[in-house]
Amino acid sequence: MDEGRETASMTQVVGTSLMARLKGLARLWRDVASAAKGGETLSFAPDLPDDDLERLRRQMLACLEGRGGEVSARARAAALGREYLSLSGDGRKRFLGLMAGSFGPDRERVDGATQTLLAAGDDDGARIKAEAALRAALEPPYTRLLTQFNALPEGVKFLVDLRSELVGLTRDNPALAAMEATLKDLLSAWFDVGFLELHRITWHSSACVLEKIMAYEAVHAIQGWGDLKNRLDSDRRLYAFFHPRMPEEPLIFVEVALVKGIAGNVHELLDPAAPVGDPESADTAIFYSINNAQRGLNGISFGNFLIKRVVEEPEPRVQETQDLRHPVAPSRLPSLAGRQAGARRARPADAVRASPAHPSVQRPGRQGQPEGAGRGRRLGR
Repeated sequence: MDEGRETASMTQVVGTSLMARLKGLARLWRDVASAAKGGETLSFAPDLPDDDLERLRRQMLACLEGRGGEVSARARAAALGREYLSLSGDGRKRFLGLMAGSFGPDRERVDGATQTLLAAGDDDGARIKAEAALRAALEPPYTRLLTQFNALPEGVKFLVDLRSELVGLTRDNPALAAMEATLKDLLSAWFDVGFLELHRITWHSSACVLEKIMAYEAVHAIQGWGDLKNRLDSDRRLYAFFHPRMPEEPLIFVEVALVKGIAGNVHELLDPAAPVGDPESADTAIFYSINNAQRGLNGISFGNFLIKRVVEEPEPRVQETQDLRHPVAPSRLPSLAGRQAGARRARPADAVRASPAHPSVQRPGRQGQPEGAGRGRRLGR
């Protein structure tokens, strides 16, 4: 099959897979919502007017009360999630505002627990008991609602996208800011690096994943399927972290060029007209682009860990031939943890060669720059 026909076929598969995924999510949540006896039927107007807002509040209360057991609780959470997805932007803002404002910590309970703690004085037993009561009082009820969403099919991705939307609504709204911080803490635990899976992306990876790599590349934009295929050729590598609950959603990915010597600039690596190099004769791996693919995971940093995994586990990933001895770190990497939401570009990366005696990239220093990094400077002593 020639490249044009292959690209057209790939595009058709991608469009079909995305539509199927969206329809599948709605169907899954509809089925979950109908699983409980009598089903869960909610139908809110897109802008969530006051009458619907009150119905929504009652539905959230029912979720928290947990009547009917686990199946009923999942059904009510699925109904809530489906309705959230069906709302307009204003409707979703009202939905989140109700959740944060009406289901945050009980202030009277917090005040009472605080007074009990202060009254405990030096009595260790009373103080420990009062501290436990205060911690329980500070736990907002909406944490349980968020956890119920997590249990739904594709619920993890739903919560990642929910946080992405929350981040844009927190200015001048302390209640939403507090809920966003709570959700960030939950996601930080669920996305601990120990749970993540490292995969190499190739031209034969799923069309859905390939399209997302193209869409999420923010350092050196991918100019269509031909450009992507060039970056996945035999002298290139692309690795991504995935979460088991989001198998078709790359979290963060790094692009690597296998070359002989050090490229003069990143444009040489991206030139589609350049001849394909021989990976067996390569002695240098240049990490030239790293991208955080999920805005809802901003501030949850695992970019440096990704590079470390790729470098420190060379077989069978980067170091696929015995002659490859020099992992190379870029002197400037995007600061994934602190990158502004609107930042779309990063400076081209200068290559830094590792010493053969120390064939690993040193721990990043300030602003994501490897300690001792400089153009052509060897890492190590």
